[in-house]
Amino acid sequence: MVGIRRAIALLFLGFYVTQFAMTAGLGPDETFAFSMALALCYGLAFVGLAAEWFWARWFAIGVGNFGSLALLVLLQVGPEPLIVFFGGSHLIIWLMLLGEGMAAKYEHSEATAERWNFQEESLILMRRAVKSAGTTVPFLILYTLAPRPEALQLAVLGLGGLGLWGLLRGRTFGVLALGAAGALALADGLGWLGAPVVSYLPLSPTGAPMIYGPFAGLAAGFLLLVPLMFARPMLRYLRAR
Repeated sequence: MVGIRRAIALLFLGFYVTQFAMTAGLGPDETFAFSMALALCYGLAFVGLAAEWFWARWFAIGVGNFGSLALLVLLQVGPEPLIVFFGGSHLIIWLMLLGEGMAAKYEHSEATAERWNFQEESLILMRRAVKSAGTTVPFLILYTLAPRPEALQLAVLGLGGLGLWGLLRGRTFGVLALGAAGALALADGLGWLGAPVVSYLPLSPTGAPMIYGPFAGLAAGFLLLVPLMFARPMLRYLRAR
């Protein structure tokens, strides 16, 4: 059953890699950057899950969380079929990757134990941080690239990309970079750095946007949770020096 559930999750992830890549190629010029970036984000989850990288299950669950939030839009617009499919398929991704049997293929595998030798506390912190990153990085992409990006948004995207790479490699700078990206996105979304950036997410090359407004910047601000999760062990380390 683990193999079947993983295949279902990979099927939907692969579908969205293709869908966002097609939106980038067929849609208006202003949709190219964020659609291609989302295709790469889903592609990272797909490749990592297929290759059984230890963090991939967490990241894919986070991506599933991101898309599942679309179901909340139904409370406002009613049973829109595209939104039902988008949110429901992401909920399926999330459900398919739950359970100890699935975890045994990734973070609890022998290969992970031999290479990384995680302590239990470290594994818990990594799991929470990578899930949070998987949920919020797509919002960061929408915040920085869905509008016409300016220097600030490109800097935030650079911090987010660097932070995600560092986090997945177990580097401290990754945690700090993600926190900095989240802080800047939140400040911008609240209007502290000028007029809030208006972002959008269409579900087809010519469709109406499912997300519209400053919400993406505010949601990307939840990247601040990543350094907060590591605050206690960091303080313990500094006190011990």
